[in-house]
Amino acid sequence: MSKPLRLLVVGDSTAMGTGVAKLEEGLPGQLGRVLAARDSVGVAWRAAGRNGATAAEVLAEFTTAAVAAHFDLAVVLVGWNDALRLRPGGEFSQALGRLLDRLHTASPEARLVVVAPPVFGRFAALPNPLRWALGRHARGLTRRAARVARAHSAALAPGFDGRSVASDRFHPDAAGYRALAEGIAGAMA
Repeated sequence: MSKPLRLLVVGDSTAMGTGVAKLEEGLPGQLGRVLAARDSVGVAWRAAGRNGATAAEVLAEFTTAAVAAHFDLAVVLVGWNDALRLRPGGEFSQALGRLLDRLHTASPEARLVVVAPPVFGRFAALPNPLRWALGRHARGLTRRAARVARAHSAALAPGFDGRSVASDRFHPDAAGYRALAEGIAGAMA
């Protein structure tokens, strides 16, 4: 039997499964199941991150722990809090680039995937003009994430569209995490 795919998910609240009762229902577990079914492999996953973390905070607080063990695939989820805090795009790009550099250095053969910031312009729970303003800022961060991902030979997966939300009306529910996982798998194809 072949060795399992070693999956690392690092980032903010979406990396940590906020919105669902168990991390198995969150992105790490959902992506593990999607990849296992698609590629007929076992998947061993782990997650590192924290609710409310920006890209710079993920870089500072979790990179060392994230790269402590070898991985075959790393998925980076940042941008939610950068958009919510209206962090400058240049700061976001720099932190994301440094995070991808650290991941690549730790496991040079690993595939890297960046999940775009959420599509805040579609979040029904956000009132206008907040929805419009956050949507616009998040679109700018998404363009920057795409450039950084290309520069680091990473795939860019679509961000959460706000359609299938948890009881907090903000984070993904299990179906929302499943859609994110399928988007990641699609970006890797």
